[in-house]
Amino acid sequence: MDAVGGSITVESTVGRGTTFHLSVPIRNEAKQRITATSETHTPLLPEAGTSLADNEGEDSQCRLIVIEDNRDIAAYIGSQFADRYAVSYAENGKAGLEKAQELVPDLIITDLMMPGMDGLEVCRQLRGNEITDHIPIIVVTAKITEEERIRGLEAGADAYLAKPFNAEELRTRVEKLIEGRQLLRKKYAQMMTAHQDDEEEEATQRRAADLRFLAKVSDVIYLQLNRGKDIEVSQIASAMCMSDRQFYRKMNALTGSTPTVYIQRVKIKKAKSLLDGDSQMSFREIADKCGFNDYSNFVRTFKNIYGVTPTEYRRSNAGKM
Repeated sequence: MDAVGGSITVESTVGRGTTFHLSVPIRNEAKQRITATSETHTPLLPEAGTSLADNEGEDSQCRLIVIEDNRDIAAYIGSQFADRYAVSYAENGKAGLEKAQELVPDLIITDLMMPGMDGLEVCRQLRGNEITDHIPIIVVTAKITEEERIRGLEAGADAYLAKPFNAEELRTRVEKLIEGRQLLRKKYAQMMTAHQDDEEEEATQRRAADLRFLAKVSDVIYLQLNRGKDIEVSQIASAMCMSDRQFYRKMNALTGSTPTVYIQRVKIKKAKSLLDGDSQMSFREIADKCGFNDYSNFVRTFKNIYGVTPTEYRRSNAGKM
């Protein structure tokens, strides 16, 4: 008190109590005055009555969809990935399914208990749709008995996470599932190369639904080639009952490349089959049958995929025919 020029006094009466008096002088000796400034606070969670805005992100970014009827929880989940992924939101199962078919995301996080359509039905419908059946799904729930976990796995969920969940565990599960899909993409890409002709071995490493989808795409391409018609991505998408965007996202999710690249691989695979089966067919005739109007492009594409030109390939396999 001496340091600030103050004082302390005391009054005490036996049987009545004691009173302390503290006196501190008020002085304006600060070198700088405190001035009021306006501050803008951005809330982490949305205000009541507002909808969560989708983060469009870049085309190269992985996309997540969060299906959650509690906006605070949805915003919290999205905030864990906003710096790395494009995040979209849906407030119920029906809206989530519609958004999943439109965007074809890389992963879906859904709540289990929701009004109308619960998380298990969301899983079943995603798995039953050819556009979305490949997408990894994480179910977030406060109800996580062994029986419930088994039901979720049967419905098609890839992982369960109990509320309240650890944010680090959520991030790790998402990253591992996306990494797993990326590894599958590499395997699909290798399927069309010279070093991966044993498709039976490859089939054991892929989901049957994915193989069926790619087989259908290949059938459409072969049909167009046999008819001698040019192949357009939009035509294949239409044949698969998808929009161009849905088809692009689906093919990219499965193969890690564009539909155009996959078409080229199928065409070159047919060329390889013709080279293996008919030693009398000319290279230009093979190029024409495989939909290449430019012979130089045919040779270049064949070498990019198999490492040798068509001439070198036929020469090296001459003794095997």
